[in-house]
Amino acid sequence: MTEEHAGSRTLPTVAVVGAGAIGAFFAGYLLAAGRADVTLCVRTPFDELVVESERWGETVRFRPRVLADPAQVADALAPPVDWVLLATKAHQTAGAAGWLRALTGSGTTVVVLQNGVEQVELVRPYVAAGARVVPGIVYSGVEPLGPGRVVHRTNGFVYVPARDPDQGVVPEDAERLDALFASDRAFVRPVADLTTALWKKLCANVVANGITALTERRIEVLRRDDIRLVASALAEECLAVGRAEGASIDAAFGEATIDRMAAMPDGAGSSMLFDRLAGRTLEHDALYGAVTRAGRRHDIATPVTDVVGALLAALSDRPDEVA
Repeated sequence: MTEEHAGSRTLPTVAVVGAGAIGAFFAGYLLAAGRADVTLCVRTPFDELVVESERWGETVRFRPRVLADPAQVADALAPPVDWVLLATKAHQTAGAAGWLRALTGSGTTVVVLQNGVEQVELVRPYVAAGARVVPGIVYSGVEPLGPGRVVHRTNGFVYVPARDPDQGVVPEDAERLDALFASDRAFVRPVADLTTALWKKLCANVVANGITALTERRIEVLRRDDIRLVASALAEECLAVGRAEGASIDAAFGEATIDRMAAMPDGAGSSMLFDRLAGRTLEHDALYGAVTRAGRRHDIATPVTDVVGALLAALSDRPDEVA
């Protein structure tokens, strides 16, 4: 699929803030559907967006509208926009404040495509009064290859709450957002039990991200017996804390999650591994810090999580940050 992007104010307006792996993937398929006026808001501008999907055997290629400064929003988009997909890393949320202030209004729905269980608390201070903030739980194996270019290998969807009275979210929100993708692949999927879904994803993240980043190995490192012991301890601590937070997760989930990831094709990685290899700051606090903080609230010890989080924090102290 190759196409020039032509915006139209007659279509719903969508701003994708952050065009790394996840932002580029969802932006590419929104552009391919042609049912939204899509703008990419980035730090490093590029001319072409390319999503190579190994899973679906296709390449999506567009020349989208790209903005590199929040000061451009007023002239380019006549804000507020209808939707914001916030696809920065959790620790970059404050850095995206300028975009969020420029893009949002009382009618905007902000879908947070970030890891962790504290998305709403992180994002809410930076959006306009009356804007809805919807946590997203992303399952999409995407690797960045360079500015505007990614390869998609596994999954390809995001869970959003079917209903969230605190944020004014109703079931139609997920349906309306998924309709913008005009696909039977169900890019957006409603989930009834948000707390459980968030902690299940966090379990997978704390197992895979830190281990791959610290070893600088792809996901097959989980097949080692010694690494499996570390992964099991991380999963056990995370799930104990998650249950205390109200998640409904059975005892077998952690080991089943490790089995599933260990069985992934060779070459699969994690977002933290890719950041580590590129010399970027690591998203350790949103994952390991979240488990530690919740553990303390419930007086649950998390010694392995604390150690892994400390090691990742030390790695992240002196990154050679790239755009």
